[in-house]
Amino acid sequence: MKLFACDYDGTLSQDGGVDADTLRAIRDYQARGGLFGICSGRDPGSLKSELAACGLNCDFLIMMNGSRIECGGACVREHVLEGFEKALPLLRERCLFFSMTGDGELCLCPPDFRLEEPGEQAYMERLRTQYRPVSRPEDMRVVYQISCRTPDQASAVALAEKLHGLGLDAFPNWEYVDIVPPGVSKAEAVAFVAGRYGAAEQDIYTAGDGRNDMEMLSRFGGFAIEYAEECVRRAAGRTVRTVGQALRQLG
Repeated sequence: MKLFACDYDGTLSQDGGVDADTLRAIRDYQARGGLFGICSGRDPGSLKSELAACGLNCDFLIMMNGSRIECGGACVREHVLEGFEKALPLLRERCLFFSMTGDGELCLCPPDFRLEEPGEQAYMERLRTQYRPVSRPEDMRVVYQISCRTPDQASAVALAEKLHGLGLDAFPNWEYVDIVPPGVSKAEAVAFVAGRYGAAEQDIYTAGDGRNDMEMLSRFGGFAIEYAEECVRRAAGRTVRTVGQALRQLG
């Protein structure tokens, strides 16, 4: 049994969507008995709506970098982020904005911030329609992940290092930083899903394009998207233009 875990933004979805050739390759792979799923920092609401729009049925979903995992449509694991309050002063100082995702709740700080990039701004607007808004971070009942938008990639890397100093697990991903519960990561989540399905380690494959994908790319059979940073391509060992190309290489 082969299992393929794929990052979403910039990896599966490029230029605003999933290309038709990749969708065919996924369906062919699943028809041959392969398990295909997403391993993303995305929240459940926005990810599921986009997958439904392109007609993609996944065998598993790893969301919020592993804070929530679903297999066969059922939630099999959730982790809550504790102690995030100590990071709030730093986030308010260094971030353009940050979003906190909870159990049907969302807090955006600052709530009225607007990005010049249309795609990112549209994503923020979708979040507002999919979750109940909470005005203050301290009022969130449950938090699974905090996603922080910094001015640039160097700022994201520096912020992640500061957060590590506060004892928080944080992963830089281009201009973003994701703060997750202790011990949660994409690599750890992929291993958990593979264990549930009984997939052997040599039959696990992954694809990604960001620094938050590096551990899973190096630990399992990795494919990096060709425009990824050199450190990401090196972690994967293989480079492809699309996920469809990676799936066809598996035969």
